[in-house]
Amino acid sequence: MKLEELFICAMSGEKTAYAEWCSLRHKSIARLGYQNGVAAMQLQEFQLHVFRRFYSMLPAVFSQEQEAETALYRIALKELHNDTGSKEGIANDNVLRFEEDKEIHQGIQGLNENLRISLTLYYFHGKSVKELALLLETTELAAVAAVEEASAELQKNLHLQSRTLLAKRLEFLGNSHNRFMPSFNEAELFAIHELQEELVELETAEPKTPIKKGSLTIIGLTTIFLIGVVGASFVINENESETAAAVSEVGPIDDRTVKAWKSEYESIKKSSPEKLGLDPEVYEELDYVQRADGKMERLLKKRTIKKYENDPQLLRKRIKKVMLEIQTPKGMYESLVNEGMTASESNEFLQSFALKTKELMLLADATLLKHNDSLSGTFQSGEFSAESLRAHKNQYPEEVGVLIDSLDESMLLIAPHPKGTRLLARRNMELLYSNQMLFQNMVGYQYQFQYLTLLESEPYFDGLDLLLPVDVISFQLAQFERFLLETEQSQDETYGEFEFIFQHAFWLLLTGNEKNSVFDANGVVREEYQTAWKNLVMGTANPLIYVMLPIIQEMEESSWKKSAHYDALAYSDIINALQMEKKGELAAKLPNGNISIEPAFVDMQDFSYGQTEKLYKEFAATYDLDSLKGVPPLDVLFMYHYANKRKDPETMWHLLAEDEFKPSMEVFVKQWKPLPDIEEEALWVEIYEESIYRVKDELFVEPQINYRKQDAMVPPSPVLITKRDNIWLIRNQMYEAYSLEEKTGDFKGRITALYEEFSAGQKMPVLESATPGEIAGIFLIAAEQEDVESMYSLMEESSKTISIESYRHQVANRYIPDFSTLKELAFTLDMHDYGDSQKRGWVRLNNGSDSEHSYQVAEFPMLETPEGWRIGDINMH
Repeated sequence: MKLEELFICAMSGEKTAYAEWCSLRHKSIARLGYQNGVAAMQLQEFQLHVFRRFYSMLPAVFSQEQEAETALYRIALKELHNDTGSKEGIANDNVLRFEEDKEIHQGIQGLNENLRISLTLYYFHGKSVKELALLLETTELAAVAAVEEASAELQKNLHLQSRTLLAKRLEFLGNSHNRFMPSFNEAELFAIHELQEELVELETAEPKTPIKKGSLTIIGLTTIFLIGVVGASFVINENESETAAAVSEVGPIDDRTVKAWKSEYESIKKSSPEKLGLDPEVYEELDYVQRADGKMERLLKKRTIKKYENDPQLLRKRIKKVMLEIQTPKGMYESLVNEGMTASESNEFLQSFALKTKELMLLADATLLKHNDSLSGTFQSGEFSAESLRAHKNQYPEEVGVLIDSLDESMLLIAPHPKGTRLLARRNMELLYSNQMLFQNMVGYQYQFQYLTLLESEPYFDGLDLLLPVDVISFQLAQFERFLLETEQSQDETYGEFEFIFQHAFWLLLTGNEKNSVFDANGVVREEYQTAWKNLVMGTANPLIYVMLPIIQEMEESSWKKSAHYDALAYSDIINALQMEKKGELAAKLPNGNISIEPAFVDMQDFSYGQTEKLYKEFAATYDLDSLKGVPPLDVLFMYHYANKRKDPETMWHLLAEDEFKPSMEVFVKQWKPLPDIEEEALWVEIYEESIYRVKDELFVEPQINYRKQDAMVPPSPVLITKRDNIWLIRNQMYEAYSLEEKTGDFKGRITALYEEFSAGQKMPVLESATPGEIAGIFLIAAEQEDVESMYSLMEESSKTISIESYRHQVANRYIPDFSTLKELAFTLDMHDYGDSQKRGWVRLNNGSDSEHSYQVAEFPMLETPEGWRIGDINMH
């Protein structure tokens, strides 16, 4: 049968033709699965799911096979999104033989779902931007951005020095993928699988004795953790009951199904107290148990079941959810891992996990406090050992031993209390961090990972005292703020709990307490609090900045002694600010709050400086900054590059923002080197929503420039800043780049002359006007000449922590490219705020390679000193 005829027959639903068509198409689908985390041993099942779902669409009419392939890929992508199979064995399945391939494959698995799929479709399946957008159901612009973001993140995570090197590594991995020949047994496509489980009679549930409410009373008057029955496990007799898994998963809800649900629910409840080490009465008082009891009772009422007659699957879904809610934390986790977890289920799991473990933490803390004196021996020489506690549990009261045995089921751990030699319970997050099903999509990944980090550090305070250092609390508050802003406000208990933690921890950080006063004996805010407060307006969101900015400004004006806004601060202020931000009302109340930036994408192939030239001429005539009011940041960026193209450093200097990084015009003009012409060298320039951020009262935006050439010569992404009146200016980045292969350049000759003059007696005045790039060049010539004395003289003083002889040995074991063979050298100013006045920068060196597939890049730090720029610690990188 010809391929055209085969396709037509297959699309008509003819089984034999369809099976043959699948055998021709399966390799790309299997490879797509493997590239996105499906283990090799699970590829048969993955392919069957995809091809069976495609077959359920047939018969179908496709004008060409390309349309069918698109539909097939869409089904595969949906299957990947819902895939919850075990990822064990992926790293050791022998599909990839080379360590380099395994490393980058694992790196790809670390990307979130959207980025990972975009990258694999683009690089390994040859999908065009148009096809990619069609498959991802997005715009071509968004598809390009996803591939770019995935590439950048992968390059960063793998510590690759250039995009060219990443592209080569991906090419090699693609070749390895193509050598992989996954099997596919098409005979299983239409095999009938019937679930055959032995059904047993349902045991009538015993009536439950009413329990008095009030778990606090139980905690105070009785033993919490079960004593005297440890080791007696609860086992359900095979003939005792049948579970929900043994009854039909489709069709109407009959009495047998309801009885099976009741039986399974009661069996979970019956076994849970012992697993958690709890007295049954205490267990019945747990909020999560009572909530689940109420939900199950309502769902199994006859009138409720009747309401679901037309949608029995929805009732099954809700019953399943309650079954998970009544499980212990470990039981719930294992059920979802074994059965599979969708993105929405992972959200629900984390919320339920948070509430369950919160209750269990409180109970565990009560027991640890009750036996605090007996547990004092767990601190040996002031150090606590969890392993030792487990190993010697028989030496402690029996209730403590039961608690220790229940930790795995409760997904808790015991840790030392930050404020003294006592113990407390925290969540054990190890299993959750290692489970990729919790991070299934781009938004989900950011949400879930952030959620886990917030849960991990709880508790944050103990009554009126913070349990974490103030600098850590300031970081955690920024995390809470971001989480609360990105999460829709709801009546969900978890949101409310996090909102309370955010509010109370913020209040404690600002006000302190009797034991930890914010002010010292002289009435000055203590240094650690000053730093923590200033962190709250550095890269945080509007609510924290709105509350903290006037306080910090007034405190700084008074040498950190007083602030009217601080004195007027109310407990509810931070939550009020949070709510205003959610309503879109807060930005207008902040400095520069009326400024908004629309996302923009400029394809440089269609770009011209026509409009830019007019703006440039108007500004260059007067250098009046007010003429830039309302000019979009991208237009200012293009003006800056247009001045660069015209070799006009004076206008470039006037477009620089006033800050500690801006040199005098004389120095700037003297040290000016042309930047790459973005009109010729860039593919596109973009500003997106996440490009803009606020630090104190200033707004920053970081446009992204994608250059054709990805190497050491590519300048860093530009940063623009506005301090007033929507006037955007460039932040000086002090960038130098030299191509040492250019015949017309005099860099090598100039550096050689400087080195010869300097090395003849270590004449430091020679270096006074040298740029960072020139200092780096002199250092490299000295290294090539094995002139360790000159190298040592060029080091910044604080980096000279060893003798010159030790330094000589250090240099011998450090890769430093020869200046004579160097291809490229670039210096970039480090714009990160390290909290001091020290200017830092990085030198990047491209030494080329004998291999056509890669090139070597080295880098080392530089620091500015009163004498000029000097080399930092060469062992840092």
